[in-house]
Amino acid sequence: MDIDWDGKRALLREPNIAAVTRLCEELMARKPGSLVPYIDPVHDEDECRIVSLQVSPGRGSASGFVSFFNDDDAARRAQEIYTGAELDPRYVMPWHSYPWVREAGLPPSLSAQEKQDGLKPFRQFLKINSRVSAVVAHGAEAASFLTLFEKTYHSSLKEHGIKVYKASALGGRAFALSEAKQQELLEKTIETYRDAMQRAGIQHL
Repeated sequence: MDIDWDGKRALLREPNIAAVTRLCEELMARKPGSLVPYIDPVHDEDECRIVSLQVSPGRGSASGFVSFFNDDDAARRAQEIYTGAELDPRYVMPWHSYPWVREAGLPPSLSAQEKQDGLKPFRQFLKINSRVSAVVAHGAEAASFLTLFEKTYHSSLKEHGIKVYKASALGGRAFALSEAKQQELLEKTIETYRDAMQRAGIQHL
């Protein structure tokens, strides 16, 4: 499928994504020469109820976007999950524990400094998406980032009405399984999103 990325860039100042776009630009300004992929404007900061949290932008973000239309395995699985759960993209928004694109060749795990660097941006992101009621942490590292987030700000997400769901990572070794096991893992993740949708009162497509 050919994606009109220029068309998406033209929508980055629309009210449904403008504040998140500004956040991405602020984060790039904090680290001169860095890249923070924009969030695909199919998502909606006023309607978002579920955050899909991964560790850091993957190779598919060469598009300049965090998008389930990207050309990588994690993006394709995200699309399969949204389709399987019948989840309208405006009710979910992706984010990363470390939102900057990392240098090639670094270990897949974030350093302690990278985790620290990601805390304030995630807090800002949640303030923009003020109607969020669930965060799906994809992979153990995303889950541990949320634990660090709560310890750092001395406040649990639960106290703010946000439930944390732990799910498999969408890329890397998480899906290095037989085809049957991959499908089983995918179905389990779809059920996680369905539960988050039910909690938020989101209707299926």
